[in-house]
Amino acid sequence: MSIPHLVVMSIPHHLNPVVTCGAEPDKHADIFVHSIDNQRPGFAAASGRLWHTSSWLNETCAGVQRIQELQAKQPTKPRGAVTILAFQATCGEDCTRGNKHDQSWNIANMAAALDEHFFSHHGAYPLVVHHEDLTDAQQQRISDQVRSSAVVWQRVNFSVDAALPKYYDYAAVFRDVNLSHRGGNLSSPSMRGTFHGFGYRTMCRFYAALVMFSPLLLQVDWYLRVDGGDSRITSAWPKDVFAHLQARHYAYAYETISKAASSSRLDGALRSFNQANPHLKVDAALRLPFVNSRGEYNGRYYYNNLEVVRLHVFRTRLHWRLFMAVEHSGAFMHGPTYKQNLGDADYRSMALPYLLNASQVFQMPARMIPYSHPVPWDLPYRHASHCVPELGSTVCTQKSSKSPLQPPRQRSPHSIKQEHRLPGFAAAHQIKRQHAPATARTRIRSSRSTRLTRD
Repeated sequence: MSIPHLVVMSIPHHLNPVVTCGAEPDKHADIFVHSIDNQRPGFAAASGRLWHTSSWLNETCAGVQRIQELQAKQPTKPRGAVTILAFQATCGEDCTRGNKHDQSWNIANMAAALDEHFFSHHGAYPLVVHHEDLTDAQQQRISDQVRSSAVVWQRVNFSVDAALPKYYDYAAVFRDVNLSHRGGNLSSPSMRGTFHGFGYRTMCRFYAALVMFSPLLLQVDWYLRVDGGDSRITSAWPKDVFAHLQARHYAYAYETISKAASSSRLDGALRSFNQANPHLKVDAALRLPFVNSRGEYNGRYYYNNLEVVRLHVFRTRLHWRLFMAVEHSGAFMHGPTYKQNLGDADYRSMALPYLLNASQVFQMPARMIPYSHPVPWDLPYRHASHCVPELGSTVCTQKSSKSPLQPPRQRSPHSIKQEHRLPGFAAAHQIKRQHAPATARTRIRSSRSTRLTRD
């Protein structure tokens, strides 16, 4: 594959990031980060060395070219991608957490399910995998499962030295989270059964805003986020979700709203932001389900483990300023006990009213993307036409078509045709949990302590 020397990407709202390619990865990562920072001040400080990895040329640049090739073959399709953030896979017991498989097995199976249930029916949308440590063999096993599209890779550096911005007080962060990490090593995953560690909190910052500027996702207008570990796609998708949303001028889609804990740091940051920007319009209908009678965040949130995002909305100057206001409050990273830190779902739910109106937000019927989360990590997958062998083996013993997974709650055969715009957002007060089997509903309330996207 020939690698482009220079790629300039034209993005709405006058954002023009630059990806250069060559043999000096740090140099080219610097060029990219500073091209964003010139337009979204503070991006370099917030990113740290998140994007500085040795695989810039053979992952980032190769991925940019592969996405462009896929788009050229389907020019009438929306520029969409499915994205996964992989949990660490090569660090021993804290990576497997007592499960039989590491994360690469799960992502290979999720890739197979996406290929069978989405790509093969609706288009060659790239699967963008952000990861820290997947080996060449693990990547190949995942790539082999996608026949109707392609997997592209973006390595990220979530180590504490690289990912913690310098404006944070490292000692304070360490005090908050070190007991979750074996030997106090914040760069390793938190131990099984502990509260949110450094990696989980970094993941929340990443999905709140930084992912919108991922070099590979800057090639697309939409992303569909799925989880790579404890989630399952249960059957074929009846629609091309990107085309459906784009044709109807939606900008954000979700399946359900859930509830966890409120966040005083978020409230304080938003009060300060509102005082500094008194003329901003905030959509009252979008905001209503997520605030109490005093206008404070009430702990409800879009269950964004599965979400579809129109990316230009979150690349605007307004959203970046809002993110930085919340970021500098310490809300994402601080808090010494469970759920004191701010999650990306909490942030997303309170940020959307600054960016959209209720008519641009869509509640997807459960049958539109048949998806369940959380489920046991080792639970078999439902895909009949793919078989994922154990790493290093060519023999597949998996009986994937006989999964015991209970599918999401079914609706009427015609419900997929019904538009779920949110007039006045009144329906959002009826909290729905169609993601999980009945036995898992109690887990959903604290699900972000069990999500295994990156902990």
